[in-house]
Amino acid sequence: MINIFKYLKYSILLPLLFIQFSCDTTEPQDCAGVANGTATIDACGVCGGTGVDTDGDGICDTADSFPTTDDATLDLSDFIGSWKLTALTGTYTYTVSTASDSSGLTWPADTSFGIRLKWEHEDNAAFGGALAGQATFPVPTPTQPTGQHVASDIVLYTVATYDLATLEADSIGLIGVFEDAPSVGADATYQMKGVYPGVFYNYSSCASAGSTAPMTDQGLYNWNQSATTDNFVIKRDPNISGSQVLPTFADGDLTLVDANTVNIKFLDRDSHSTRYAEIMDAWDEGKHPDAAYGGNGVNSGGDRTYFAFPPLIANAAGIFTGPLTDPTTETVATEGYLYGTGDNFNLTSWGGFMTWYAFCFLGELSYLTATSALSDVDGDGDADMTDLVMTMVGNQSGTTHGTAMPYSMLVSAVGAITNDSDHDVDLANLAAGGKMTFNTISDCAVPVDVTIDFDATFTRCTTDNCVGDSYHVTPTWD
Repeated sequence: MINIFKYLKYSILLPLLFIQFSCDTTEPQDCAGVANGTATIDACGVCGGTGVDTDGDGICDTADSFPTTDDATLDLSDFIGSWKLTALTGTYTYTVSTASDSSGLTWPADTSFGIRLKWEHEDNAAFGGALAGQATFPVPTPTQPTGQHVASDIVLYTVATYDLATLEADSIGLIGVFEDAPSVGADATYQMKGVYPGVFYNYSSCASAGSTAPMTDQGLYNWNQSATTDNFVIKRDPNISGSQVLPTFADGDLTLVDANTVNIKFLDRDSHSTRYAEIMDAWDEGKHPDAAYGGNGVNSGGDRTYFAFPPLIANAAGIFTGPLTDPTTETVATEGYLYGTGDNFNLTSWGGFMTWYAFCFLGELSYLTATSALSDVDGDGDADMTDLVMTMVGNQSGTTHGTAMPYSMLVSAVGAITNDSDHDVDLANLAAGGKMTFNTISDCAVPVDVTIDFDATFTRCTTDNCVGDSYHVTPTWD
């Protein structure tokens, strides 16, 4: 009985003790392990964090491509498929931006670029070097009347517009295939193949010209359907090596015009020395294309773009008339006459031509003006061309500085400027004057920043890869 009582005592008391001790030591803990704490796990899985899931789809907003709209209602089904380019507008802007020292060349602060016309006899030994650089003239361009483009000057601005007919005529065409994403909101894969237009640079031939080139691209895309602008992203696929023609961008605009029409707008700025930071992490200056500055003698490496001014053409009279615009109908001129009758370059007194007499007269005007030796003879407040004519009339025995041409040959005793444009100049008889023949000199490596604004319209194809869809471009698909 005593033993039984003993066992009964412990069978009753021990559970009570366990209950008592359990109540005294066990308290609730929060996610941080703090007893009776208040920290909780947020929508992003962070203890004590502040992440939220606005649309309640189980994905925290920081990892959600569409945080304000239920992802379940958003998919790429309206865009998935094959599309063909049917309209395109490209706005090309090339702005002078002198390359950094890493290009292999340090540019002086007064560096300018352009096309110049140089008299074919400027370096003739007969002048003993006195005319070096004096018979070379910059050619005005549509964007720079002085013909001397400096940093921040636009050297090329052109808008190229194509409809389906002009795309076909120029053999331009693209087919885009857009696949579904592996999961809601994730990046999806695209392919873009065909032939695209552009301005292409070739240092070895000193040319920048519009042309076409093939494209075979594959990358990733994302379409944020909850936004109407800055809603389209194109990026490289890190799993794919090689070059990619279509530039990366994070702020494109994709608009489904209707079930069979999509419009895509984006800004290409991966050849811009400062705006590159909007789309990529680093800028590679590369090397100047000239082998003398570390280049390969053909084209530059890196992200820097270079530009070559287009060659000049001449009319039937041998006068330089402007840049080459249509190589199919125009012929490049490497020599010709310099002609001008406008305010910036007025050669009207010599028939519009730069003649030997014109060169000597204008050279004397420049010299006397620079040295403040030309008097305001007519009293109009300016020492100008009229004053030089009057000076030469009053000093017929005088001669020009540098060229030693008698004043009397350039201006008659009654003040008539001598027009010598009816024949070509002959070095053996400079006194007779005549039209001067010039050769072209063009800067072949102008460092530029480039932006290209694209506005592309695609039409849905009825077949995969647009096969048999009567499109004028039929690329080979892997």
